[in-house]
Amino acid sequence: MRDRPVSPLSPALMDHSPSPDPADPTAAFRTRLADALLSAYARGATVETTHEIDGPCADAPGWRVTVEKVPPERRRYEPALLEEGQASNEDAGRTP
Repeated sequence: MRDRPVSPLSPALMDHSPSPDPADPTAAFRTRLADALLSAYARGATVETTHEIDGPCADAPGWRVTVEKVPPERRRYEPALLEEGQASNEDAGRTP
């Protein structure tokens, strides 16, 4: 059972990141991790928890990943505000 309804903004959450620089594996990892978290959250998955991930074989390490929500006052997202007279992509095809 879901702990919250799926957001109507789900498509925007699932498609937020540009392609990572293939020469930087850490940046690529961070981008793929962000994509996975936001996509799962948009689909209603409980992501705020501790996840235990076993390695695929005895020689590979296992991982413990803790996911916590960032308090709103600490978020780095800065939305771009539309200037008066500009239409958003959603409003582009609508008639007043």
